[in-house]
Amino acid sequence: IQKKDGTTVEQTVLPGADIVVVVGEEVRKDEPVTTNPNVGGFGQAEKEVVLQDMNRVYAFCALSFSIFLSQLSFVLKKKQ
Repeated sequence: IQKKDGTTVEQTVLPGADIVVVVGEEVRKDEPVTTNPNVGGFGQAEKEVVLQDMNRVYAFCALSFSIFLSQLSFVLKKKQ
């Protein structure tokens, strides 16, 4: 894909996706270039997930720990 400033960008297309653009067609940012909904549009970048509230982190840790303990107790009870 050639940008307006002349630089070239490559868009990786996974197997099974059909390309819906043709050579010479203009593509805007975030416009889909394939039929696969899991592949982003042109110019879409991967970003990190940021948890903005520490209380959410603590709640997630507590939930994960409680699920771990319950699963562990189920396994130990099954072995008895």
